[in-house]
Amino acid sequence: MMTLSQGKVGDKFFLKDIIEKKLDTRLLSLGVCRGDICKIENIANGNILIKTVETKIVLSENLAEKVEIEVVE
Repeated sequence: MMTLSQGKVGDKFFLKDIIEKKLDTRLLSLGVCRGDICKIENIANGNILIKTVETKIVLSENLAEKVEIEVVE
């Protein structure tokens, strides 16, 4: 299993699991949930910018460690 922090800029990924329940709830309130397909837009200064169909979200590398992904083509 791969975490979001292991991804690279430009990767499209399938959101497999969110390990921490609080983070799961926060992301769900922003419209992001398991099963969504997202793209890594940028990685800089310890933060990861991801783009979903509806929004863009910045996660710290610490939080990105708690998001399991599967890269898709």
